[in-house]
Amino acid sequence: MLTEEEVRRRRAELEERRAWRRRYRRRQIIFYTLFFAVGIILMLFTARYTYYRQAIATQGDGAEDGRLLVLFLGTDDVLEASTRADTIMLLSVDTDSGDVGVLSIPRDTRVWSPSRQSWDRINALYAHGGTKLVLEAVSQLVGVPVRYYVHTDFRGFQELVDILGGVEITVPKRMYYVDKAQGLEIDLQPGRQVLDGAKALQFVRYRDSLGDVSLVDPFGDQYGGRVERQRQFVQALADKVLSSTGLIKLPQLVTQVFKIVDTNLPWETVLSLAVSAGKFSADRLDTAVLPGNSQVINGAWYWIVNEQKAAQVVDTVVKGRPEPLQLVVLNGSGRAGIAGQVSELLRQYGYTVVSTGNADHFNHPTTLVMTAPRNAQRVKPLAEFLGASIQEVEGAGSEVTVIIGKDFTLTGERSVGI
Repeated sequence: MLTEEEVRRRRAELEERRAWRRRYRRRQIIFYTLFFAVGIILMLFTARYTYYRQAIATQGDGAEDGRLLVLFLGTDDVLEASTRADTIMLLSVDTDSGDVGVLSIPRDTRVWSPSRQSWDRINALYAHGGTKLVLEAVSQLVGVPVRYYVHTDFRGFQELVDILGGVEITVPKRMYYVDKAQGLEIDLQPGRQVLDGAKALQFVRYRDSLGDVSLVDPFGDQYGGRVERQRQFVQALADKVLSSTGLIKLPQLVTQVFKIVDTNLPWETVLSLAVSAGKFSADRLDTAVLPGNSQVINGAWYWIVNEQKAAQVVDTVVKGRPEPLQLVVLNGSGRAGIAGQVSELLRQYGYTVVSTGNADHFNHPTTLVMTAPRNAQRVKPLAEFLGASIQEVEGAGSEVTVIIGKDFTLTGERSVGI
């Protein structure tokens, strides 16, 4: 039987041991927290250092301004080597400026294969030799070496969309299609809606009467068909990824990406892109379809590239060279001849004025420069020169509309930079 004094002493010893254990655990937590933090900092530093070394090496290999070029391939089965690529896109990323270009390449595009020494459909090259032959053909097509790829199947695509919580997009009409042989059933109702992974896959796979791709307006270079819908989906996906909710899920997305895709991108590069995510925004995304038209050769349909237009698109979307601004000058003040006078003045300063005319009415109180969001910075000198305000217009492309308002005057010294 312990005395009261012994009980108190043992309680004090027990409490001292417990206090020691608490201090020891706190020291362990502090040590491992610091160790983990230092590890993360070193990992990020290593990622950034490795990425910039790769960027310098890429410049030496012929890439434009160190832009990271990545070929995206979507197939129905990532494990089946004989399958054909269903979706082919070339991504061009500038981590310094935050500019991103996405070039959609129709799967029936007729390309030259250096390894096979023959012409073939680009999606068939994947079946013949996997990503190696497709990378080789795309490099020749755009005139810049493309060494990295990201390859996913339908299941991986669905998982990526579901991780983001779905993607909001407008379904233009009811999309209904059943192919029992492929086990494919598509049934989407029209309207603005959030598509989960399964429905997003239906949206990008659906083919209407226009097929994979069709040139619906040769004068306006407008395309329709599945490739065009895939391009629209990429824009909507970028909106979601770069939104506040999307950026919160970015760490989860990065940790999952290597599980659901096949890629030769170094993990340091992927991590570096994630660290740089704050630089990117949807209005700095430029997308385009590889220009061309359908044609039958030896009884088979191909997408034949329009080399002249394709060179312009590749310069803009892949190589990141700004497309020359095309100015349309409109009279919104009602003063006779003012649009022609301003056009002549702008031409003297090196601007390309493609047309002049009258605005929708003659009561515009102020002068406006209307342009796509991505061109807002480029037209600032023009707006200052004209004493105009800038109005951003979605889908304006390279065309800039100048509306001369009642406040405009030609008097005084003017200088402008392009």
